[in-house]
Amino acid sequence: MKVLGEFRTRMQEQRKLVAQSSKADKEHQQAMEGLKAALESARTAYEQMEADLKESDSNLLNMTKQLDNANAAQKVAAEALEAANIEKSRLLEEAKSREEEVSSLRKELADAEKAKQEAEDGKKDVEAKLANAEADFVANFHNTEAYSNFADYFARVGQQEVLTALRNDHPEFNVKDLEARFPPPDADGEEDS
Repeated sequence: MKVLGEFRTRMQEQRKLVAQSSKADKEHQQAMEGLKAALESARTAYEQMEADLKESDSNLLNMTKQLDNANAAQKVAAEALEAANIEKSRLLEEAKSREEEVSSLRKELADAEKAKQEAEDGKKDVEAKLANAEADFVANFHNTEAYSNFADYFARVGQQEVLTALRNDHPEFNVKDLEARFPPPDADGEEDS
């Protein structure tokens, strides 16, 4: 009986141990399941981080390309701006040169206009003097020595011959004006005054 009691006691202890072991196994299993879930979550998070990192790398690469493109565009724009500034400077120099040329041409034109006006004034002055001289010569021709010599010669030598020839050769010519202007010489051989 004592042996049977001991056996029962041992069996109960074994059952307790089995129950405890089963409970421990269950807890261990639950812990393992939790660890698996945590590991899966960690793996998922890692994969997401890896995907995010790849996307970040891709974005960074794209941004680098965009930056390179922007730098290239900026370089092209800077070169274009420099070329535009050079062309602007050249055009300004050309405009300045043209302006100086136009100014010089205007000055030459003004000088030419002034010279032309002076020449016209001089011509008018000469023409006026010539007209005055001609008028004076015509007005005073009968007082000149040439006229006196011609009149004297004509009165002494050729008056009658000329008048006769004019009457014969040109009957339409009125010689009375000449006779009145050059009357026959008097007894002393001088014109009547």
